[in-house]
Amino acid sequence: MTIKLITSFVLAFLFATAFGKYYIPWLRAQKAGQEIKGQVEWHKSKSGTPTMGGVMFILAVTFVCLTVGFEGMLQGNFVHIFVLLFAWVFGLIGFLDDWEKLKKKQNLGLTAKMKFLLQLVAALVFVLLMREIGYVRPNLYIPFTNKVIPMPEWLYFVFASFVIVGTVNAVNITDGLDGLSTSVTIPVAAFFAVLGVVWKGFPQLGVFGGAMAGGLLAQYQGAVDVNMGRGAIVIGLAAVII
Repeated sequence: MTIKLITSFVLAFLFATAFGKYYIPWLRAQKAGQEIKGQVEWHKSKSGTPTMGGVMFILAVTFVCLTVGFEGMLQGNFVHIFVLLFAWVFGLIGFLDDWEKLKKKQNLGLTAKMKFLLQLVAALVFVLLMREIGYVRPNLYIPFTNKVIPMPEWLYFVFASFVIVGTVNAVNITDGLDGLSTSVTIPVAAFFAVLGVVWKGFPQLGVFGGAMAGGLLAQYQGAVDVNMGRGAIVIGLAAVII
């Protein structure tokens, strides 16, 4: 399993780095630059920096999940694929937001209400699906106490959905303009990768965590050349779902 985690990390890093060599120049050629709010004077130097850099990250993670995680899928373990699919759903919401910004040539894309509604619906569908499959139970676990508090299912669904959306947007706010969410999430991804080895029964999530760490490191290396854009939403979702 340790070899798989190392392979996941290295492959994701190499994939994102190699893809970025062509993708970032293409973004520049398309003039896919980030518009900066006028009131943020000290950020104006970043105006025009290519956005939608999160595409590098999510493609790298997808590649690793489908290759390194293939053996686990043959054994019927698809938990990492569920996380990946919903990362793509949230990534699509982020893409629509970035696209609106580029189309309008301004810093504002989708309205806050529209983004919140789309994210909340996606999170609720995810939690319902995980409950139906049996991956989650309507219980609130208290860390470090080994205590579990049973919750009514409807309350658990609402609570879990708001936790997902809240965490996703917290990471998105952290992102800023200089890859801040990337640097703070790398240790989180590495922790879950190691947990995949220590905590038996979740090897596929370990593969996902390793891929996250590798893809994020490649993204962080190129933070000065490209903005994550709303790809930070994907990072937040992956971190909270794992």
